[in-house]
Formats: sequence, C-alpha cells, structure tokens
Amino acid sequence: MFALKTLITLNSGAFVVLLTFIGNAAANSAFVVPLDALRFAMLCFLIGIATTFVVVAISYVNSITFNPYDLGKGMSDKVAIPVYIIGAVIALVAFVWGVARVVLSVTSP
Repeated sequence: MFALKTLITLNSGAFVVLLTFIGNAAANSAFVVPLDALRFAMLCFLIGIATTFVVVAISYVNSITFNPYDLGKGMSDKVAIPVYIIGAVIALVAFVWGVARVVLSVTSP
C-alpha cells in the first residue's frame, strides 16, 4: 500500500509541476519544451494516477470479499499479487516515461 501511495504522489506531483511549469515558462524560462512533449507527459502521469487508483480499488474490494475459510470469494494470492505488481509497474513506467519525454525534449531558444 505504501508503494501505491508513493506512485500516486509521484504522478500527481509531476502533473502539478508540469501545470506550474506551463504557467511560468512563457515569461520566465530560458528553456523551451515542445507542447506535444508536455501533453504526452501529462497523459503518462494521468495514466499512472488512474492505474494506481484502479489497483487500490481492486485491493480494497479484494480485502473486503476475501475470506481465508471460503476460497471461492475474492482473489487468491496467486492472482492478486501479480495484479498489484503489474499495476504498480505500469504506473511507475508511466511516470518514468513522462519525465524522460520532457527531459529529453528540452531545448534552449
């Protein structure tokens, strides 16, 4: 759960930083970032946030429905843990890809 909270913080923080950068970049920045790179990075961060929220929702529903005495309810650990890990990896890759796209597209005027 700590990793999921961290991923939400990373992706949402990066999204807010990009919005702030867009607001201040036109007047005060010595660097130029193409708009398509910013748009792509924001989409990556939104995908990371959405994926993390879906994994949190799945884990919440699974924790409510899972009963160790009745294995027919909820997801078993063989299914649940890979779902959690894959969702977290997708969110992390979305964050890294968005940051890399912005950093690699920065140019000076």
